[in-house]
Amino acid sequence: MADLSSVGVASNPYAGSTFTAAMTDKNTLSMSDYFQLMAVQLQNQDMTNPMDSGDMMAQMVQMGMMQAMTTMTEAIDNSTAVSTQTYAASMIGQEITVAVTEKDAAGRETPVGVKYGKVVSVDFTSGMPTIRLENDPKDYSMSYILGVGKLDDPYKEPDTDGKDDEEDSGNKDDTGTEKV
Repeated sequence: MADLSSVGVASNPYAGSTFTAAMTDKNTLSMSDYFQLMAVQLQNQDMTNPMDSGDMMAQMVQMGMMQAMTTMTEAIDNSTAVSTQTYAASMIGQEITVAVTEKDAAGRETPVGVKYGKVVSVDFTSGMPTIRLENDPKDYSMSYILGVGKLDDPYKEPDTDGKDDEEDSGNKDDTGTEKV
């Protein structure tokens, strides 16, 4: 039987991760590249079996559609970024509720409570806007905003004794002990 005690512990192979290839001149095909390839193909085609003009037109339409979709996607991304920045800038001076998070065992941010504060600044330098609350040095991502104004804490444990917090506090003296 093999001794497996010396085998190291690997990271979780099922943990979610993503990879997005960056667009470079070497892995993208522009319209001019496509026309150069088509010209070379036409110059070097077999004269006894020439390229079908229907196929050539279909390829040109596909390239045109891909270029139009790329342009449209870039325009939508730009519009979304401008809208997000405009919304973030409009938050200055507003009283808001943000989620307070802690890292769980897997290293993910998990909401544990809320914080109320007035937005005093918005930072656009990191790509996605972040906000800063009055008297709080932490920057909060826009995704941490739960709402404008003071909202109830959705992460608060439900009261198990069936009494409202106000009723509970009315039965306690100044030290926090229950009155008899």
